[in-house]
This record gives sequence, C-alpha cells and structure tokens, in this order.
Amino acid sequence: MADDITLRIDGVDWTYWTSVQVSRQMDAIAGTFSLSLADKWVNGAQALPIAAGMACQILIGGDQVMDGYIDQVRPSFSATAHGISITGRDKSADLVDCAAIHSPGQWLNCTVLQLAQALARPFGVSVTAEGDVGAPIASFKLEEGETAFEALDRALRQRGLMACPDGKGGIVLLKAGAGTAGGSLRQGENILSAEGQFDMADRFSDYIVKGQMPGTDKGWGKEACAVRGQYRDQAVQRYRPMIIRAEQSGDASNAHQRAAWECSVRAARAVSVTATVQGFRQQGVGREQSGPLWQLNQMVDVDMPYLRISQRLLVSGVEFRRDAGSGSTTRLTLRDPAAFAPEPGKKEKSDGSGGKGGGNVRMEKEVDLQTRLSEEATARQKAIK
Repeated sequence: MADDITLRIDGVDWTYWTSVQVSRQMDAIAGTFSLSLADKWVNGAQALPIAAGMACQILIGGDQVMDGYIDQVRPSFSATAHGISITGRDKSADLVDCAAIHSPGQWLNCTVLQLAQALARPFGVSVTAEGDVGAPIASFKLEEGETAFEALDRALRQRGLMACPDGKGGIVLLKAGAGTAGGSLRQGENILSAEGQFDMADRFSDYIVKGQMPGTDKGWGKEACAVRGQYRDQAVQRYRPMIIRAEQSGDASNAHQRAAWECSVRAARAVSVTATVQGFRQQGVGREQSGPLWQLNQMVDVDMPYLRISQRLLVSGVEFRRDAGSGSTTRLTLRDPAAFAPEPGKKEKSDGSGGKGGGNVRMEKEVDLQTRLSEEATARQKAIK
C-alpha cells in the first residue's frame, strides 16, 4: 500500500492531497513543504479550517519528516471547483529568519553543539550531533544584527561541520558523507529519469590567495605583509585567474591550502545529478516498497551509463513528490562529497606533499568527476574524426 502523506494539526490528520512536495537540502537547515487540494464545487462549502501560523507536522506513512509551521494558505474557488494550497517550513526556519539575541552574547570554551543549543533554545528547536563536534571554541561573540543561523554558521565553519534538518523540527550537526544508503541507483532498474549538470562557469585556471600574517622574529617585512599562495586547476585550459583575499592571517602554506580548497570545492560543485525514483523508500518497488525513506547525507552507489557516471555520490537533496500524473516519486540531488569539504583552518600544517594532511590531498592525487568526463568526451571526439 502506498504511503499516505498526512498534514497533522493539533492531533487532526488531513490527507488525500492531490499535489505534494516535501523537500530537504544539505545546505539548508529547514525543510519546506507544499500541499494542495482541488475538488468539485459543493454549494455552501467553506475552505478547510487551516490558517497561516499554525503548528503542524508532515508524515509519510508512519514516518514524520517535518515539524514546523504553516507559512502561507491560499484558498480559491471558481464556478466549478474549489481548492486550497498550503506551504510551510520546519521550526528551524526561525533560526534563519530571526535575530540572535542573547545576553551577554559571548561564550568562552564552548563546543559548537553547546553554542547551537543555546542559540536554538529560545525558538524551541532541538539540536543534536552525529559524531565528534571538535574541541571547544575559546571565545565566540555574536555580531550585531546577525541571525541565529548566521552566528551558528560561523562557528560550524571553524569545526568543519554542517547543520541539516532532522525531520522532526530540529537540526543535527554532522560531517558530509557520514551515512550510507540502504539502496542503490541504477539506470534501467529503479531510476525513472535522471539529469546531469556539468558547469564550468565558476571554475578558474588559477586560484591566487593573498593575505598577511603578524610579523615575528623569524618572519617580517614582505614575508609577513605579502603572503601569497597559488593553485592551478589543470581542467581549465584557458586563462581564467581568480584572486582571493584571505579571510584570516596565515603563512604561504596556509594560503596554498586555501587556494587548493577553493579549486577542489568548485570542481565538485560544478557537477550535480538529479535522479527520480518511484516511491519514497530505498528498497523495493511499487506496493512492495519497504525500508527507510530516502535520507540526506548518505552515500549511495550510482550507475548511470548514459551520463557516464558509475561511482558513489552523496545524497545532498531529497524531495518527496506526489501528483496525479506521476504518483509518488522521490527526486534526489546527488553531489561529490568534496562539494561540502570544510575550509582548511589557519593553523593546519602542510604534510609536505603540497596538500593538507588528512584533508584535501584527494585534489592533489585524484581527477575530479567533471575533468574525467571532459577528458573522455575529448578522446571520443578525436576518435570520431
């Protein structure tokens, strides 16, 4: 039996929606939903007793996927039909919208998890963590006028973490690619449709990082005030330089790592694949579906010969859909996990190979997906000639 999609308001369940979209993304701490219903006109009927601002939950089958508030309600009618459209977001959306107000507004020796919990507590949003959140931050201070999420995001970057919606109105702090999907995605088996996007517009031939560092007895003058690091993207054949002003002080090694990270992340973000599968769950097809719903931050085996992709990719976006034409489907956004790699810290040292120890070495040694596909296409073009 297909999973029912339910809007629950104060214990009352509303089902039989004609169109549904429930979406969660790795780069957004709040999920979104959109529901609509259209019926034949019944004389004297009124719109459903649903109002903007109401607290609600969204369930797929017996699994809760969202806990938040209704942002907008749009009832409508004509001579022959009436309907209603509803949109909303997770509770954690308030952290994105609202200012961070906290007294005294400064934390000492506080972990990122403790800081996140303090920022989220006034909004009734729970915060958990998957794995280690790193060492405490010596000092963290709110900036005037910034939102709760802007403050949290600054702290997360210091520890190489992300904040994602947990499906229950809260957020979870995690590292990209920590989970593994129970199913796989294979052309000709469970993929209804797929599309690849390979974009060179935001890649550059040379990444040049310029900065400064405090002078010391061993380094001063030009060495301190004109720090420079450079990294070459071999996939970009024409001259396209990019200069980056270092956000924090560091030496030439730090500048090189910052340039290498910029190259690695931009190469990974240049590739995006979307795949649509039947149903909402990772295993089985049709009425025989079972297992967990598709989830964010899981690595999944992908085999799409037409797109020339056969490797593990990260589920960075999940959108559950239902409409009269396609029935129940899930649209998955797939990325190279390097697209979410944390920026190297200013105190991290080089491992001597030009790459950061335990970090961005993959860009020094491996060819990114887009470059590999480009090289293969070039070789095939030459063969055709």
